[in-house]
Amino acid sequence: MKRLLPIFLLFALLLSACVAPAPPQAASGGESAAPVAPAAADDALAEIMANGAIRVSTDANYEPQSFLNPQGEFIGFDIDVAKEIAKRLGVEVEFVTPDWDLLTAGNWGGQWDMSVGSMTVTTAREKVLTFASPAYYYTPAQVAAADGSGIDALADLNGQTICVGVSTTYETWLGGDLEALGLPAASFYADPPKDVKVIPLQTDNECAQQIQAGRTEFAAFLTSNTVVEAAIREGVAIHRVGGPVFSENLGVAFDRASVKDPTSLAAKVGEIIAAMHADGTLSGFSNNWFGEDLTTDPTK
Repeated sequence: MKRLLPIFLLFALLLSACVAPAPPQAASGGESAAPVAPAAADDALAEIMANGAIRVSTDANYEPQSFLNPQGEFIGFDIDVAKEIAKRLGVEVEFVTPDWDLLTAGNWGGQWDMSVGSMTVTTAREKVLTFASPAYYYTPAQVAAADGSGIDALADLNGQTICVGVSTTYETWLGGDLEALGLPAASFYADPPKDVKVIPLQTDNECAQQIQAGRTEFAAFLTSNTVVEAAIREGVAIHRVGGPVFSENLGVAFDRASVKDPTSLAAKVGEIIAAMHADGTLSGFSNNWFGEDLTTDPTK
């Protein structure tokens, strides 16, 4: 038995080594356990990379930023920007076209991952949306009016009915709530007209289209200068009224209320946009679609 004892001891030691250690117990006495890193499943960027695709909201009727060609394909400045972001992320891009007021309201319900739709960064929107920094381009807001309307200067807008896109910065500016826009003071070039009536349509591009169709409830509208230029090129009988009234800084947006945390996604897209500024990609897209470089902040 004395000779067998060491053998039994060796067997016992080997058996104990094969038993997994018990999991650590939770801290007691009011002590909190060590913080645990968020699971990848809760991260929007991680989910997109795992799925190999990113869903981008845009507008199908906002030429030259985004519109459908005769083949039913999305083209335009915003489309090129979205595709390039997806390319640099290493994923495919899928486009969806929700109404603009749903975009700006937040609470997207996970139906799309980001908005590349020429959305101006404002104080009010930042309460529900996160924007990638820096902005990817800048545009002047411009009033236009129907030819022969007698509206030729900004002063002629007082007491007029003016068309805008619903829930846009243009509607906010005409309402006189400049604080809600949250733009730098240097971004404002003119004061809003007085005693105006605003008619909001689903998109501000529809304002020019309705004037062309013969609608008479309004003769003037406010939109991006890029939209005004596109309408004039297409032969719509309109003209610019005065100069730009304010400058917009356009950013890529993400839903703060998203089930998947958008923090890392917004940061990564911001890095990509900064690189696209630095290597001239954004300038190239802008010159191609607008005929000029709109990627430099006019307030700096």
